[in-house]
Formats: sequence, C-alpha cells, structure tokens
Amino acid sequence: MKTNFLLAMLAIFMIVGCSQEMEVIKYEKGNRTSAESPKNTSQKPPNLKISVNDKEFVAALNGYSWSYYDEAEMSMAGIEAEAIPVSDLIGNHEGPVVNSDTSIELKFEEKPTFYEVYVLGSVPFNGGTDLILNKQIGRTVYEVKATWEQGTGYYVFPLTIE
Repeated sequence: MKTNFLLAMLAIFMIVGCSQEMEVIKYEKGNRTSAESPKNTSQKPPNLKISVNDKEFVAALNGYSWSYYDEAEMSMAGIEAEAIPVSDLIGNHEGPVVNSDTSIELKFEEKPTFYEVYVLGSVPFNGGTDLILNKQIGRTVYEVKATWEQGTGYYVFPLTIE
C-alpha cells in the first residue's frame, strides 16, 4: 500500500516537473514606456520561422521571459516560462535535410533587437539573418536566443546535415 502511494506521488511529481512552468508577475499601474503600450498585449515572444530552400517551418519556443500590457488589469504583467528539455520539446525529429553549403534564413514575426544562434551546447554564431552550416554532419539542434524590448525568448529547431 505504501509502495503504491509512493509510486503515485513520484508519478505526479514527474508529470508536474516536466511541464513548462509559467509565473505571472503583475507590475504597478503608472507611466508606460513603449514596451508597456496597450498594443503590446501578446503574452509570449513572436514566432520564429526557419526558411530552408523556400520551405518554412516554425521553430519550437522554449523558455522565455516576457512583459505585456494586461488589458483586464490595465497594468503591466510579466511571464517567466521555464525551459523544458529539448528532447521533450522536439523529440527525435530529424528536421529538413540540408548540405553544408545551405544558407538558413531566420524569419521572426517581429524583428528582435538582438539575437544569437547556437549549435546546442556550443558557442554562438554571429547574429546575422542567415545561418551558414559548416563543420556539422547529421542531426544538429540549433538554439536561438532573441531579445526584444518586452523580453527574451529561446527557440530550438533541428536540421539534418549531409
């Protein structure tokens, strides 16, 4: 009986621990900056599309920190969404097959003020609009860290490089 109870509790903790946590933070009412404008009501960062040989797919949004104007409260609010393991987010998805000469274009729904691209677990590339594939073979997972006035978002996507 105790074993079943402990197993059930362990399963609940695992399910809760693997979910993406979000914490909403309310700010005081008052003077607004441009980031706090009523038009900025989106509760998460803009989408990121990846263009490979005229075909597009959406990168997975992982953790983010974002502030927005809450119309119901008539004040600023913020969300902190923690990252989940990449393996849980994109699984074993291989991504489009490309070669080392292919240029990948990052198309943000709204242009960030700054971004960096990483091969997951390594140093960043330069923050240009094209990602040049070099010295990579096989399934490679990329992470993009993008920053706007409202906050920062982390995106991941896989590519299969021949």
